Amino acid sequence: MKIVFPYPAYWPYVRRGAERCIHDLAHYLAGRGHDVHIITSTPGRPRTAVSDGVRVTYLGQLSHPLMYQYASLMRLYAFSLQASRLLLKEGADVAHLWSYSGIIAAPLLRAMVGLPYLFHIIMRQHYWPGRVDRFFFSQLVKRADQVVALTADGAAGVAAEYGVPCGVLSPPVDMDVFRPCAPRDLTRPQVLFTADLADVRKGGELLLRAWNRVHRACPEATLVLAGPFGLAGFHQDAFGDTMLGKLSLVKDPSARAAIDLRGPGATGSLPGWYSQAAVTVLPSVEEAFGMVLTESLACGTPVVASAHSGTGEIVRNPQIGATVDLRDRADLMSTARADQLADAILYAIELARRPQTADHCREWASQWSLDQVGAEAERVLSDIVIRHQRQRTAGKRRPQPAEVA
Repeated sequence: MKIVFPYPAYWPYVRRGAERCIHDLAHYLAGRGHDVHIITSTPGRPRTAVSDGVRVTYLGQLSHPLMYQYASLMRLYAFSLQASRLLLKEGADVAHLWSYSGIIAAPLLRAMVGLPYLFHIIMRQHYWPGRVDRFFFSQLVKRADQVVALTADGAAGVAAEYGVPCGVLSPPVDMDVFRPCAPRDLTRPQVLFTADLADVRKGGELLLRAWNRVHRACPEATLVLAGPFGLAGFHQDAFGDTMLGKLSLVKDPSARAAIDLRGPGATGSLPGWYSQAAVTVLPSVEEAFGMVLTESLACGTPVVASAHSGTGEIVRNPQIGATVDLRDRADLMSTARADQLADAILYAIELARRPQTADHCREWASQWSLDQVGAEAERVLSDIVIRHQRQRTAGKRRPQPAEVA
């Protein structure tokens, strides 16, 4: 198959969930012998690169601080126009689109050049500022050849909202990359937070509140902040509302001194950081999945997360971590929830001391392995291509006029 992945940002320049998924699935499919092309954008000069058999086209990106401030979707729609021109000439068998791929002309491309598409819903709630934006998005969903979400509960929500069947295709975790690969010092346990420090939904503020109690109970522990600071350009004026702007929530000076502001580091750093940590924490709300949890589990490290949304569908086994009742943003401000989060973190630290925990975590993560999810993605895309070819063949067969005797 000739498969195309259009998305305005790409790994490792933007290190978030969708970009990681595209990278891993694209390389898996290329390794299976498929012709894979990623169309993305860059603030620098347009160019084309090849990585392990995956062709990557970087289009010029529409970038300006004023645009980020007052018209943030302009970059998305500018990418849509450029990418759609390429797709007209691409001759691909199938396109794999995501919630924010921005290819609003996908239904038209399907009709004009016969390009079927899989639409991957990667958010629980999509934030579109205008009625026209919401209309375009709903049409992308309703006219897709197939729609998938990240979890079973997410798929049920899509089906209810848009009235279309929705399957499940979860983000993969590469078990060869994410594996126990560094020693863990449990005399000085590390509490790892790798989510976006600038995204309030990730629960960073709640974690800082909980850290006061964690430090009192376990003063030898360290809180490691190893996440990125937002999408480039979009948070330059929002520092005071982010996790880094609220370190004063940690009242005890010794607790504040036990915070390691590490940053995201190199792309190859994460497996070692997960392996060294006693627990990885993602106290987020509105989370469609939670890739940091499966990555951590694959490295043998227990996790703490919300009991609801996508994270609640991952952390369903007390042998691999704990959950907290976090339903909405109000819970992220709650003192009671901060205390519950602290208790969950302390439980997970003790869980990490059990010799069998690492094996339990890794075994649990294997249900989202790249081998399993990649094979499912290949099957879904292949089915779309076969169905589309049959539909086109059937459409070309016109009934012959009856012969007149």
